[in-house]
Amino acid sequence: MTKTILIVEDTPETLELLRRIIEKEGYKTVLANDGVKGFQYALKYNPDLIILDRLLPKIPGLQVCMRLRQDEATKNTPIIFLSVLDSEKDIVDGLKAGGDDYVTKPFSPDELLARIERVLFRYNNTISDKR
Repeated sequence: MTKTILIVEDTPETLELLRRIIEKEGYKTVLANDGVKGFQYALKYNPDLIILDRLLPKIPGLQVCMRLRQDEATKNTPIIFLSVLDSEKDIVDGLKAGGDDYVTKPFSPDELLARIERVLFRYNNTISDKR
């Protein structure tokens, strides 16, 4: 079954680049350009993974992540932050907010895809272990 990845990114060029990279690998994508849509689309489309920018209009990425972790429908959805915020504190804050991984911009498409595969693999094995 094709996995769906929700991409929440406010820069149109980056959003399109991510869409192309991810769809080329056979994933389906859902796109959101602000934090409100990102949260709403996570509930509506039930993605297998979310790529979430930290700097978003309407609701910042950290708050979106925390809200997703508090909602029963999305509390276990894997989240990878993708952000220009690259200090150790920024990364730690993202992980403490509930992110499963954190990739900084500019990013390597190969590294991002490897991290997506790894997070999905870990998530799928964790779910299988609980059955």
